Amino acid sequence: MKQIRVYNQVFRIEKTVYSIQGIHLPIPISYRELAFFTGTLFVMILLNKVPPFSLVEYFLIKFIAIPALVAWFFTRKTLDGKAPHRFILCYLEHRFSNHRFARYQKITPKKESVYQYDGIVAYRHKNSGGESR
Repeated sequence: MKQIRVYNQVFRIEKTVYSIQGIHLPIPISYRELAFFTGTLFVMILLNKVPPFSLVEYFLIKFIAIPALVAWFFTRKTLDGKAPHRFILCYLEHRFSNHRFARYQKITPKKESVYQYDGIVAYRHKNSGGESR
């Protein structure tokens, strides 16, 4: 079998932001990183009064560091070869599915059959003294 190389990724250039409103950023960031940062920032603003987040007093940690770490994690790391948000969605989909599939086709549940065994069953019975009969 021969492997054919595909150069589609070469022509997909990720768009980057170098400045916002004339303010130059220290490093260029992609639109995905910016989206994760602003989404996390919005969530942090909403959860500002909830106890685990309200205990953090430092403005830079709450509104800059945590969104930056989340944006970095969700754009740079992979879990099982997938982006973390896609991995979490696939995990939840698998966890809450009914798990009755065979080759991606649903299995109809069969009626429970009652098993009856013929024959002699042998076992040992131990006394309280530790001797077996």
